[in-house]
Amino acid sequence: MKWYWKTTIALALVGTIAMAAAAFGQSDSGSPTPTATTSAQAQARPRLGRLGNRIVHGDLTLNTRKGIVTAKIDGGTVTAVDANARTLTIKRADGQSVSFTATDATRVRKDGQKAAFSDIAKGDLVQVIQIDRGDGFVVALIRDRGAGIAGNSAAAAGAL
Repeated sequence: MKWYWKTTIALALVGTIAMAAAAFGQSDSGSPTPTATTSAQAQARPRLGRLGNRIVHGDLTLNTRKGIVTAKIDGGTVTAVDANARTLTIKRADGQSVSFTATDATRVRKDGQKAAFSDIAKGDLVQVIQIDRGDGFVVALIRDRGAGIAGNSAAAAGAL
């Protein structure tokens, strides 16, 4: 057999193997397809997952569209609330009590829905997010998760 026939056969064999490999790589048979239950679980999962329920205190530096922003987040059980004065005191899982004063610009969410400051009740499990506006920290958001576990703020803050 002449050398050019051997070369042609070898190139044809390599080309066939390459096309088969490419076709196999594009087929869906090599990877599992997600089931309806997998998709439903992904949609039902909260964005922060378990982490959001476990936050006790944090100091954050965030890169936003408006530039670098400093924020604080505190989570705990409401021990005192005054809707008229818009003040809130929480007891964190680490035992510290922290007080906050909301403004007219403070957003309140209860169980994921828009709410009023007056909807916050003693014993509720909350997270308070404060943003540094340049002249001090201002309460930007209060997330109310509803009633915590009575008499056990550490368990309430770590509840799933």
